[in-house]
Amino acid sequence: MTNIQLDFEKKTVDILIWKGQVVMSRSEEPYFKAIFSRLASLKPDKVLEIGFGLGISAELIQKYMKPQLHDIYEIESSIFSDLEGFSAKRPSVKAHLGDWQKQLITQRYDFIFFDPFDYIEIEEDHFEKWIIARAKMAARMKELLSEEGVLCHPHFGDGEVPELPGFTTIIVERLKVSPILMADGTICEDAAVILQKPYKEKS
Repeated sequence: MTNIQLDFEKKTVDILIWKGQVVMSRSEEPYFKAIFSRLASLKPDKVLEIGFGLGISAELIQKYMKPQLHDIYEIESSIFSDLEGFSAKRPSVKAHLGDWQKQLITQRYDFIFFDPFDYIEIEEDHFEKWIIARAKMAARMKELLSEEGVLCHPHFGDGEVPELPGFTTIIVERLKVSPILMADGTICEDAAVILQKPYKEKS
């Protein structure tokens, strides 16, 4: 189990701030509601959620998708305590502490929601490392999906959705959203609901 414990400058039910960066804020809630209300028809039995934050997406997954199993991984200890409180009231939710990439996960999921915060210091070669890490994460998530499983993650802004190695990107809908406070303090009013489906292996 690899986890971290951080000193947040601000940690309330409405906002998380670490080293001047907005980790998550309640301003994201209307956008997340749009995501899960539009994807409710998927009706996934088994859901993997990576990153708990304020619990906004977890609550909406429970409300709209109603999975039989809802595994949530959180790397930061104090946020994990919040997750434990959340899971205690919801039988389908299983709380996991640690880096999901370093866990032995044998379950296969119908739906993965990927929204962790990158708690790292920016280095000169960060972009190159990010490209490598992204490809590695994509391969791991592909392994964790069931045959018809799909991946979803937030997409802020009206620009192109970055391709994910091994996946086909589907833009379900582009949206105008209530102002969202971004990590760097800027405001975003455009977003998209996206799905990413793994390429089928050729036999």
